[in-house]
Amino acid sequence: MTTTKQKDDFKKTMNKQIDNLKSEIDDLEKKSKTASKDVQEKYQEQLKNARAAEKKLEKKMDELGKASEDTWDKIKDESEHAWNALTSSVNYFKSQFK
Repeated sequence: MTTTKQKDDFKKTMNKQIDNLKSEIDDLEKKSKTASKDVQEKYQEQLKNARAAEKKLEKKMDELGKASEDTWDKIKDESEHAWNALTSSVNYFKSQFK
């Protein structure tokens, strides 16, 4: 059974990590605007994917905040999966700038 403190700690940690990734996405978006027109189109697709993953994770975090004891673990796992997807999307996007 997950305690209230464990839930709060998990949410706090995830929200901090989400904020950090959002900031990275914003920085990547700014960098992409200085690229050539052809490259910008490629970056726009990656940016779109990163923002979609960000929205999905935010939705999961909202669900997590409302989760009952019975659904907490399932939604926590889904949130972690969404987090991994967002991280992968951002890392791929960053790799394109090297």
